[in-house]
Parts: sequence; structure tokens; C-alpha cells
Amino acid sequence: MVVHPLAFFVLLPANLVWAISRYRRSRPIAIGSAQGARMGALMGLLSFAFFLVFFLVTVSFQHAQYRDIMVSRMHEISAQNPDPQAQQMLQWFATPDGLVTFTAIVLVIFLVICLVVGTGSGAVAVALGKDQKRP
Repeated sequence: MVVHPLAFFVLLPANLVWAISRYRRSRPIAIGSAQGARMGALMGLLSFAFFLVFFLVTVSFQHAQYRDIMVSRMHEISAQNPDPQAQQMLQWFATPDGLVTFTAIVLVIFLVICLVVGTGSGAVAVALGKDQKRP
């Protein structure tokens, strides 16, 4: 990734505000918050799709490094956790099947975050932009 992952929370809403303002200039009809939320959800889905492509390409080319980093991190977290069930679960996540499952869970969580941030940002951008006069 070229930018810090937290930049997502700035870039996606900023792009949504820009896209909605451009859409308003080209369309004379009013945009509702629900339509802004749908636009935001679509942009969140597209953002996730591009992230997923880059993530999968990176992991496929650097599979060994990704596995080593994730397994070592799982072992560190497991050693710090006093709960034996949590340690057992983290040890399973360090296996090849567990690593695939863990990665899939993290990707699904990131998809949900993209959709929530996109939907909320789209609705807020439309709601805040209603007071402005159109050219």
C-alpha cells in the first residue's frame, strides 16, 4: 500500500463528497440521502474490490513472507494471552487452513467497514450539501 491504511477513512469520504458535488452539477434533480447512501455503498464496494485485487496480487507474489509474518504474529499474541482456549484458537489460525480462514474473516470485516463508511459518508455528504445553492 502506498498510503497508510487509516487514510482510507479520509480518502473515501473526500472522494464521495467530490463525486456527489459533480453529480449535482450535472443533474438538475435533487438528491436524497438514500441515493447518497447508495452511491456511497457502491463506492465502498468498488474501493474494496480494488483493494482486494491489490491484496491478492501482493499475497500471491509474497506468499512466504505473508505467511511468516502472520504466523509469527499469531504466536506472539498467543503467548501474551492467558486464556487456553484463545491460545488454542490462535495456534489453529497459524496452520495453513487457519491462515486462509483468518484472512477471509479479515477481508469480510474490511468489506463491511468499506460499506459502512461509504454508506454513511454518502448520506452525510448529501445531507450537508442540501443547504448549498446550485449554480
